[in-house]
Amino acid sequence: MRWRLVAGVAVAWLVAASPALAADRVVDRGIVQSVTPSAIVLRALDGAEVEVPVGPPTRVRINGRPGRLADIRPGFVAETIRAGDGPATRIRALGRVPLAVERGRVVDVGRSLIVLRLGRAGHARIALTNGTVVRRAGRLLGLRALRPGMQVVVQRAADGSAQVVRVARAH
Repeated sequence: MRWRLVAGVAVAWLVAASPALAADRVVDRGIVQSVTPSAIVLRALDGAEVEVPVGPPTRVRINGRPGRLADIRPGFVAETIRAGDGPATRIRALGRVPLAVERGRVVDVGRSLIVLRLGRAGHARIALTNGTVVRRAGRLLGLRALRPGMQVVVQRAADGSAQVVRVARAH
């Protein structure tokens, strides 16, 4: 009987406290106009621009996945959540993240890594995952088909690993 009373009081306190805690929470939504290391500027549907400060505790998600502030581009749709006038605690953004592309000659291939010579730019070490796809002339190949000397084009995934490796020339 006593635990029911305690549970009832706890529920009543949570119900009363939730609006008070939520009242300090500020949610801004809009189209990203600019992003700097210290702030993100959004344009709301009514045309007003809002500058939201960001900081080390800000968590960023892009298209539902963990991301970095630097990956957010103007034109993305975003939502920021913050306490009062403080920095954003969370940013959720939706938009097309361009894939990075590397062109080069295969120097070495391991089970989880490919090393490319990029010409004057030096070398690139790119992680290979179970999801990495290798193609040559439109045909699907396995990772074992990659050999040193091959000319390849690598499309990177958002995490920097190889998403697609296209073999341009064998040697």
